[in-house]
Amino acid sequence: MRRALILLVMISAVSCTSIKRDYSIKEKYKIDDTAMKNWEKTFSTVIKGESELEDWYGADEPIKYLAQYQKLDRKQAMFLDSLKRKEIIDKEDAEEFDGILNRVVDKLPRKYYLKDENIKDVTGLVKYMVSQSMLKVQNPSNYIATNVATPEEWQEIVVLSKKDDLTEKERKKVRKLLNKFIKREQFYQPKSWYFVEISPRTVEINNIYNKKEKTKLEINNVNAKALYIAYREYLSKLEKWDD
Repeated sequence: MRRALILLVMISAVSCTSIKRDYSIKEKYKIDDTAMKNWEKTFSTVIKGESELEDWYGADEPIKYLAQYQKLDRKQAMFLDSLKRKEIIDKEDAEEFDGILNRVVDKLPRKYYLKDENIKDVTGLVKYMVSQSMLKVQNPSNYIATNVATPEEWQEIVVLSKKDDLTEKERKKVRKLLNKFIKREQFYQPKSWYFVEISPRTVEINNIYNKKEKTKLEINNVNAKALYIAYREYLSKLEKWDD
């Protein structure tokens, strides 16, 4: 019974982060025999094309990401490499290629949240948030203080910002508050984030933010990336966050 419940939870977790496709990847990217033989280039093109955030593949070379995070096992890689030496790709080979590529793409979506180790300097972070919130110009910190956090939540941050060192319990409290904030749909506001930077990264999250109807995953992606952009000196790269 316990094993069945664990399996059910695992299935639910996968279904929460996977994206349902109403199209064929093979048809969308016009994958033919030549594309299958040049599988590294094909996988790279598809992964970049199917990723909502570049952080889904580590903002790096997709093949390097697959190897580093074991998204492609040795047996699969050996099979894909074997296609380079074949004159003709038969139906069975093509089906296996499609299966591997689709499984890799299905593993891409990530729903980010902070672990304790993702905050490099908690004391510095809360001090920075409070000092920035006092500026008259719009910025992420004064937006969070007035539109995202409750008065009680923000007061907790203010109190912690007055300390020179935080206990483990207090550091966990900050991390839990930030994870609460990024679950809220109103966390991100483009105008406030322009104070930090106007870049391809903000364009990326603006494009998702501007969708009329966003999934929970899309809301999480916008907010997690926005939090990282706002406080990147204090947080580890988004790809290192938990999911």
